[in-house]
Amino acid sequence: MPGRRACSILLLVLAACTGPSTTYVPEELDDGWSVQSLAAARFDVDSMAAITRAIEDGEYPNTHAVLVEHAGALVYEAYFAGTDERWGDSLGMRVMARDSLHDLRSITKSVTSLLLGIALGDGADSMLGRPLASFFPDRQLSPGVDGITLHHALTMTAGLEWNEMTVPYTSEDNDEIRLYATTDPVGYVLSRPVVHPPGESWYYSGGLSQVIAGVLEQLTGMPVDAYAAEGLFGPLGISEFEWLGDPEWEPAMPSAASGLRLRARDLAKIGSLVLHGGRWNGTQVVPEWWIAVSGRRHVREIGEWSNDGMWGYGYQWRVGTLHDGHVVIAGVGNGNQRLFILPGDRLVVTILAGEYNRFEGHSDRLLERIHKARHGTAARR
Repeated sequence: MPGRRACSILLLVLAACTGPSTTYVPEELDDGWSVQSLAAARFDVDSMAAITRAIEDGEYPNTHAVLVEHAGALVYEAYFAGTDERWGDSLGMRVMARDSLHDLRSITKSVTSLLLGIALGDGADSMLGRPLASFFPDRQLSPGVDGITLHHALTMTAGLEWNEMTVPYTSEDNDEIRLYATTDPVGYVLSRPVVHPPGESWYYSGGLSQVIAGVLEQLTGMPVDAYAAEGLFGPLGISEFEWLGDPEWEPAMPSAASGLRLRARDLAKIGSLVLHGGRWNGTQVVPEWWIAVSGRRHVREIGEWSNDGMWGYGYQWRVGTLHDGHVVIAGVGNGNQRLFILPGDRLVVTILAGEYNRFEGHSDRLLERIHKARHGTAARR
């Protein structure tokens, strides 16, 4: 089996004929993306080349794909080799390519939020205060759930007992792992005891994302993946995707916490949609008000998850501030999956990787370095 650097070099040699050039200008395809060179977008080309070499050399371990959009155009697209998984099942060594589907893990939560915004439509913000219990009248729910609203679920401030932040995902004591051992995931979450007043404190819960998916199905009368294909992926020209769920769930539904798999260019389209207020190539796909309210910092994250207060939480999106003061809206997934949107700099950075169940934050450091390349000495000339 060839080593990581050898696979990366092979891929870049092949790309000289079929994809990005040595300056990593993405190929213009019939997929809705316009492209531009790094120099035309006023990036420091040497700095971006150095970033590419650093990825190849393992400075950002097991990174599989990096794409950069500036002001509506793709300016950088590079793929690498590394070990990978498909929702926990090993795929061994992969040479990533433009058409490769890849786990998004918890970026799935952010996509689910966009789908809810489409379903709610314009002017439906009054729904945010609706009790979760009202969406599931036939279920036996835990006492106190009546006080939990859709807003609380979206911001992960429901106050339900949940154990996901302190127990690894490899443990059966992790409540998200337990979620996959039940036949009714929505019922499992809403049967948990209420241990904090709703709205009082933030706690990360993939279970609440699954409840949001249940609300979405109640509102649309459609399975989540079918609604995604029609309402979001169709307008974006996304034709290839997988949305996995536990086969024991009845009725069947995809995992809104982690099950979505997309191609890198298609995930980048979702970032571009957020950057442009819910529009893709001039067409309003997600209501603009939903993009605004979803990307607002409603609560502060707690403990190490906040990175010394850098990160807060919106509607299934993390919202933070870089060291230079730029606001960043982020979809964040296990394994260093990242979708970074910097509205003030008209920038989207898409990163896919295979560092599952490792939480060193290499992608966050990579974002900082790419952002500096946009604002370096060469870029200002």
